[in-house]
Amino acid sequence: MTEILKVKTLGSGADLVLLHGWGMHSGIWGSAADALARKYRLHLVDLPGHGINRHIPLPRDLAQVIELIVPAVPPAAWMGWSLGGLIALSAALRHSERVKKLVLVGATPSFSRQPDWDCGVGEDARLGFANGLENDFKNTLEQFFLQTFGPGWSGEALQRLGGQAPDETVPGKQTLLAGLELLYAGNLLPDLNRCKMPALYLGGTRDRTILPESFERAAGLMPSAEAALIRGAGHAPFITHEDTFLEITGGFLA
Repeated sequence: MTEILKVKTLGSGADLVLLHGWGMHSGIWGSAADALARKYRLHLVDLPGHGINRHIPLPRDLAQVIELIVPAVPPAAWMGWSLGGLIALSAALRHSERVKKLVLVGATPSFSRQPDWDCGVGEDARLGFANGLENDFKNTLEQFFLQTFGPGWSGEALQRLGGQAPDETVPGKQTLLAGLELLYAGNLLPDLNRCKMPALYLGGTRDRTILPESFERAAGLMPSAEAALIRGAGHAPFITHEDTFLEITGGFLA
């Protein structure tokens, strides 16, 4: 029997599903979630292998991950950050009747470079990161946090995740490697024209993980999508530029 994910709920109003990024858990949304909960009934999902669902193995296939999440949440708007955005977009393609709107934060339809998509990560970088996790776990995670959150915000991210150092907050190595496989193997570009619900790609002009121009390009491949950039923000604008993040997402979700 397939185990159903536990999902934390917060607030009241229209339903909104929140999906965290690679190696994190739902606590990373922090005060942004508290603010959103004043307008929405949040469904804070910890992915399999993460947070309160740490005991459930993370599948290495997007479709299998979706089939674990969808039964655990009601029809709703979905907001996903980074890997969570890729998962939200995949859910919208597979279960359009369950996903009313999409907010894709620091996410693109393919994190890997493709013949028709030069915004993704190349194979050398992908293999280098995976090898770093295998052979220099602590240092690789410290560099990842620094790149993702910036030198002035890594401490805030760690506090939200409940640890003193990156290697204290993340799930086990096998879960991280499975998450990397999901992140880099997922290519939703061929199916974007089928994704007809309203969608917002939201990123930062200083994102060091995803090329900022990829958000506008991805939006142009979907019938009802738009893109917005937050000036000066990096990969996690809901932490570093929370007020602007809430203003933009609130206007879109209204």
